[in-house]
Amino acid sequence: TKEQRAALIKDLLTKETFCFDTETTSVDALSAEILGIAFSSEKGKGHYVVLPRDIKECKNVLTEFTELFSSKAIKVAQNAKYDITILYRYGLELALPIFDTMLAHYVVAPDQRHNMDAMAENYLNYKPVSITELIGKKGKNQLSMESVEMEKVKEYAVEDADITLQLMAPLLKELEEKDSKKILDTL
Repeated sequence: TKEQRAALIKDLLTKETFCFDTETTSVDALSAEILGIAFSSEKGKGHYVVLPRDIKECKNVLTEFTELFSSKAIKVAQNAKYDITILYRYGLELALPIFDTMLAHYVVAPDQRHNMDAMAENYLNYKPVSITELIGKKGKNQLSMESVEMEKVKEYAVEDADITLQLMAPLLKELEEKDSKKILDTL
């Protein structure tokens, strides 16, 4: 509800760092429609905001998050370019600082896989729910996220935000150990 979103935003505005993850209808950031946004600011916890399918209504709801996304908090995301593009198409711009776990991992381990599932297993010894468990393997029979039961989408999305937030600490440690933080910041 609007009141629940207001409470979530008020809470997140008190945090120095929060993670967000958009759920969409496609991996193509230029044509995908946004279905919702997951947030996490504390290990093991998170929230999922379901967004209206009507684009005008969706943009209206997303304007509620303008202050949050323009705040000085560190906004953590996996493949932030995708999320930034989606949100920009809906009228939201993100202010720095942004910590992209995918880019951070690329800087510290360029020869490894940079997807969140692989990083979660490597850094957190945790195996998250795979997207293929929800929508199937790539191909003509693959479902869209919009056809998945909302409860499953919520659990999946919040887990992604939570795990991505947890990945920030070991990645920052590795960036500092390798004296590579400046490289990431430049990217």
